[in-house]
This record gives sequence, C-alpha cells and structure tokens, in this order.
Amino acid sequence: MTKNRKAIQRKSEQKRGRTYALILVCGLLVVSGFFFAGRQHFSSMDYGMKNSRLRKQIDDLESEKRRLLLAREISSSPLEIKKAAKKVGFGEPTIDQTQMAQLTSVTKDKAVPPTAAATVATAPDKTLIERTALVKPAPQAVTTALANNNKTASQPKRTMSAE
Repeated sequence: MTKNRKAIQRKSEQKRGRTYALILVCGLLVVSGFFFAGRQHFSSMDYGMKNSRLRKQIDDLESEKRRLLLAREISSSPLEIKKAAKKVGFGEPTIDQTQMAQLTSVTKDKAVPPTAAATVATAPDKTLIERTALVKPAPQAVTTALANNNKTASQPKRTMSAE
C-alpha cells in the first residue's frame, strides 16, 4: 500500500505543480495587462495634453492672424497712407515750399508772395529770381568715366594716359 500511496502522492504533487504553474502564468498575464493598461492610460493623457497645447497655439496664431490682417487693412487705408506720406515729407506743400515756388517763378505776378507784394512795389530794384544753387559743369574725368561705362562689351577698352 505504501507504493500505491506514494504513486498517488506523486500524481497529486504533479497536479499541484501544474496548478501552481498555471496560476503563476495567469497572474503574470493579469499583472502585464495592468502595466499595459497603465501605459496606454498615461500615453493617452500625454497626447491629450499635447493636443490641448496645440489647440491653444492654433487659437493664438489665429488671433495673431486676425490682428495682422486688421493692421494691414488699417495701414493700407487712404488716411494712413496720407499720414505716412506727411511723415516722410511728401504730401501737401507747406507755406515755405509754396513761397519758394513763387520766388523762383518767372513771371512777376506769381513770383511775389501776397505778403511781399507791397514791398516789391516800393523797391523795384530787387530781382525777382533768387539763385538757390550753384551749377557747374562736371569735370572731364567724370564725363570720360561715364562714357567708358556706357560702352558695349564688344568694344576694346581704351586707357587714358596723363600727358
């Protein structure tokens, strides 16, 4: 009987070993499933945070685009163009510019500004045209340099020697 008991004990130990191995495999599958689910959960949370950051960035860029379009529309309006032209110096002539234009005019009526009409009548010996710039002919070296630049490539270059 002892042999029978020992054989039964061995079979039951083998069954227990298989059962323990099966329980261990199932436990490992459950634990690995938890780790996989946790990894999926945290990666989805990371994607959600990145998505919200990108949506915020899109909103910021769209608002910046609207602001820039508005600024472009404002700057291209005729009023703003006139303001910019006045800053640069273009635009309606000032009093000094109109007086200079009248002083350099050829005819007597247009040459005299309205405030100076009485002074010209009393002082007829003054000239009506003022010289504002001195004009001289260009030196010879400049004119020859310009002439050399205007030659075509097929023409041979000439050298000038100082004599």
